[in-house]
Amino acid sequence: MDDEAAKFWAEFEAETGEKVEARCMGSWVDPENPAVPLWGLAVLTDACFRFRHLPGESWILSLFKPHGSSSTRKRVVDIAVPRASILALEESSHGLWARLFGPPFPRFTLVWTAPGEEAAARRDSFMVDPSTGLLPLLRALAPPPGASAAKSSP
Repeated sequence: MDDEAAKFWAEFEAETGEKVEARCMGSWVDPENPAVPLWGLAVLTDACFRFRHLPGESWILSLFKPHGSSSTRKRVVDIAVPRASILALEESSHGLWARLFGPPFPRFTLVWTAPGEEAAARRDSFMVDPSTGLLPLLRALAPPPGASAAKSSP
């Protein structure tokens, strides 16, 4: 399995032209269906934060799907947020009640601008395992709270 994983990450770096700095399983909160996050790979490279969900279905899930229904999650989700376009990282409180009754990992929202769309900021929410080290690296990339407001004032 180690050889397959090494091959996958080598192919990922070759495909993107970026060096992987941190990676983990995570989820993206789809604005069209926020109750059911999409699980996939969360990857921080030397150029971008990436989230990639590849559609698929396990045999266990297929047992519980109503007869005749098709999966509503057939689209590939591949989000690439250039490091330079990150405007803010907003984190939700993950206190005791959230840990007991909420999602398994803390939720955060990246506020960013897509290349060519600088006038409108995007907001994408994700959850990643905080023990992987990816979230602290993202925190270091985001401007401190209030920094963007300070830049715009005279």
